Amino acid sequence: MVNVKIFGGEREIGGNKILLEFKNTRLMLDFGLSFNQEKKYFSEFLKPRMLNGFLDWVEMGLLPSHLDLPIYRKDFLGHLGINPPKEKFLDGLLLSHAHSDHSALIHFLREDIPIFCSKETYLILKAIEDTSQTLLSDLVTLSLRFHFVRGREGYKRLTGDNAIVERNYQIIEPYKKYQINDIEFQAFPVDHSIPGALAFVVYGDGEKIGYTGDLRFHGRRGSQTKEFVSRAKTEGLDIFLCEGTRIDEEDVQSEEDVEKRATEIVEKTDGLVVVNYPARDLDRMVSFFNVAKKTGRKLVVNTRQAYLLKLFEEAGIKGYPKFSDVVVYVEKKGWGILGKNYFYHFQDVGWVRSSDVERRFLEADYEKWEREFLGLDNMVTAEDIRDRQEEFIFRCDNFELQELIDIKPKNGVYIRSKTEPFDDDMVIEENRVRNWLKHFNLPIHQIHASGHANGIEIKEMIKEIGPKKLIPIHTEKPELFFK
Repeated sequence: MVNVKIFGGEREIGGNKILLEFKNTRLMLDFGLSFNQEKKYFSEFLKPRMLNGFLDWVEMGLLPSHLDLPIYRKDFLGHLGINPPKEKFLDGLLLSHAHSDHSALIHFLREDIPIFCSKETYLILKAIEDTSQTLLSDLVTLSLRFHFVRGREGYKRLTGDNAIVERNYQIIEPYKKYQINDIEFQAFPVDHSIPGALAFVVYGDGEKIGYTGDLRFHGRRGSQTKEFVSRAKTEGLDIFLCEGTRIDEEDVQSEEDVEKRATEIVEKTDGLVVVNYPARDLDRMVSFFNVAKKTGRKLVVNTRQAYLLKLFEEAGIKGYPKFSDVVVYVEKKGWGILGKNYFYHFQDVGWVRSSDVERRFLEADYEKWEREFLGLDNMVTAEDIRDRQEEFIFRCDNFELQELIDIKPKNGVYIRSKTEPFDDDMVIEENRVRNWLKHFNLPIHQIHASGHANGIEIKEMIKEIGPKKLIPIHTEKPELFFK
């Protein structure tokens, strides 16, 4: 009989870390960050110390302290004076999708633990690792820490490419059965607000265990979720681990609703359309890409989104805009050499306009991955958008609002296409955003479709599948599952 241990995701939204213990096999379902626990102790300026390995995270309840240590990375164990064991404890991690509340703590796992996920999930995690500088960035590779190696002048720190170790990712196909020791599992694509989301059914010790990950029915891939429900019903689940983010809600807004309402607003707008949607919600990107086509505009995305589109296109993943079909916004960085408005003093020459400065100085302002976007035909700067505002839908995140100072929007609108604030920190941030929008005379329109099924849909799914035992997860109100 399988033993289910929940280390995260119980009576909270996100932070899923669920261990399935079979007679001869241990599997983890997701290994995500608990936002609630993180906010209790840490902030933008108060962060866990990476010099302490994983101890700060364990001490403050962000990492399980009562899981066997062999799951954690060997360099962190060695740093604490613990001899890294040969056995890895876990036989595999089934990763439902790339949202950080399901995946971010992979950073702390041993590199030899097999991680099973979709191709899309792997590429999103790669994009995060390649383009971000967060504390939890070792997602598809592991950068060895606390290691010294011999150099020409004695020992030196191991850094750069020499410190990189590949993680053991296994890309899996939908509906195909895979075997680990004496158990099997099957992955089912489901609709969610990020590409590549999977639900799972695990077969072992004579039992069938279902796991939803995160899902919905009202997106562009709702039929996939319905297919999962149908197949899970046929399987006859003994245990069903079911998400319930919106178990207490009934409203439904679809991606088609978002696209329709946004089109109506854009058609009435003469100036710049500024929109904010989740960075890796490519279905939402498709919605605004379609709106742009319908209204004779171009969708403008930042370099991180462009990088992800490029990875998807190179991997042959269909259903999303091609890299060449969007416009890539490159912001000024470093000394601000990009563009034509600034001047730089060269010894014995004098002040030189930025457009006349050598490219090597421009490239020095950017990370290596960003440099490929400089000078492309579909690249735009703030000045380009400022001069042709009626041509664009400009995707602008909260941390990019300062770009509006250079763009100087006129006769524009702001479409907010993400969840409403639901805690004090988000309300404070939203008030700050509203101050920016008021300054630039941008009226706000809220248009959003959730990434999660509502309570009615969840209960209908459970009734349809008919599991012998139901375990609510990813919810703050598990009692509502049984009413």
